[in-house]
Amino acid sequence: MRWFVHKAWTLVAVYFAYMLTYRGEIFFWMLSGITPFFFMSAWTAAANQGLTGYDANDYARYFFAVFVARQLGIVWVHWNMSEDVRTGRFSFRLLQPLDPLWRYLADHVGERGVRLPMLAVVGLVFAWLHPEALVWPGAERAALGLVAVGLAFGVNFFASYVVGLLALWLEDATSIYNLWYVAMLFFSGMLAPLALYPEPVRQVLAWTPFPHLVYLPAALWSGLEADVTRGLLALLAWNLFFFALGRLLWRLGRRHYSAMGA
Repeated sequence: MRWFVHKAWTLVAVYFAYMLTYRGEIFFWMLSGITPFFFMSAWTAAANQGLTGYDANDYARYFFAVFVARQLGIVWVHWNMSEDVRTGRFSFRLLQPLDPLWRYLADHVGERGVRLPMLAVVGLVFAWLHPEALVWPGAERAALGLVAVGLAFGVNFFASYVVGLLALWLEDATSIYNLWYVAMLFFSGMLAPLALYPEPVRQVLAWTPFPHLVYLPAALWSGLEADVTRGLLALLAWNLFFFALGRLLWRLGRRHYSAMGA
């Protein structure tokens, strides 16, 4: 076990050092993800006119939590894999003794180490602009939110990995992931708290991974209502599903890729 932890730590440390060279680019990636703040402005204006069930501070807390959850859950392994297959780098990864999955995962975890300090700076700016919206949700809800965002990252990562594996047949699978992103945009709570959705829609969405990817951690951190047990179990189940599907596609795709002369 100690050997495994040492190897995993070393791999993450290597990719953390690698990602430090892209810290400027990562900062601009973060700026490109400020969409939740635009929705916050719109819903805050509606709340000030008494058109919704929440007040302006509720929306400020919620959409800042959405921003944090999205920043911690963002993935790009599908793009990496498609690029590696298209350029031929994937052939060299197959020659290495480590499954490429773990390198892609370490790449993402190492990048979070670079992103977190920048995220803290954004949090300080938000606290300065909206001090009245700052409310501690409690240690339990804060911890459960971290668990939820970790599981949500896992679902995003393994779903992206599954899409990336399709590049072994299609050469470029990046456009397929756009379907996942569009579904997440509308059904994960990025546009509005899911409590505002009609009850039949929420019941259908509960069977999908989308409402638990963003809304669950954001609701826990911002103090909104959430079915925590059901959400965490759903995230765990979807993690297992996409991981198992990824392992199956990896075995099939590796044979297909090799058969093409790689």
